[in-house]
Amino acid sequence: MSVLARTVAALARIGWSWSVDELPDLVAAVGWVWRTPSEGTVSCRFDADPGNAGAFLFGAEVTALFLSLAERDEAAGPEAVLARRDGFRAAVDQVAELLGPPQARCPGPDPSAGWRVTAGMLEIVDRPGVLDLWLRPAPRRVPAPPVAPVADGTALVVGLAAAAASLPAGAVVTLLDARGGVRAELRQTDGTLTVTAGGDEMVLPWPAGGTAYREMAAGLANRWGDEAGEFSYRSDREVPHLPLRRA
Repeated sequence: MSVLARTVAALARIGWSWSVDELPDLVAAVGWVWRTPSEGTVSCRFDADPGNAGAFLFGAEVTALFLSLAERDEAAGPEAVLARRDGFRAAVDQVAELLGPPQARCPGPDPSAGWRVTAGMLEIVDRPGVLDLWLRPAPRRVPAPPVAPVADGTALVVGLAAAAASLPAGAVVTLLDARGGVRAELRQTDGTLTVTAGGDEMVLPWPAGGTAYREMAAGLANRWGDEAGEFSYRSDREVPHLPLRRA
């Protein structure tokens, strides 16, 4: 049984008050090795074989627990985004085998998926440098930070794929040709990405792996050929990684 599965199984059944006084017992119950935090510190680390775990403290309260699942390249380009989504999807699938589909879904540049458990919310969180499991008293919601789009028009497929993989719930992106005509629309909810183009519709369940986003983008690019270099997009927000100008 993997360290992720063991930790999820333990944290899912434990109820506690989020008190620092109860933290040593919780750490032992999860199977981590307790380390006493230094006086005045706001965080502490534990050994989780294999991997690192820890807690964040605020006075006499614990505000979050975490388990690092993977350390990854800090690169923020579109290729890195798609590689991250593969690891994220695999982790979400593993937790879903134990707890069922996630009740909280937060698509976006740094997506998360959450499950309600006795003590709060368990989340898989995908960030550029790490992939983590968190236990928090309440769901995490972080606004998408601005990211510079890809400038090279030849990177349309990977840029469009990474852009689609980073859309937050509620986002609608319309792709326009040089005359302002609508060529495609991407609509993200907390459960699906719906792509419509030329009367056809494709639905990707969330979370999807990087390969699924890449195949979707390649299919669109094949429709458009060289004219895609003159496309623009319309959205109520900047779209990270999309190598097109905003109309």
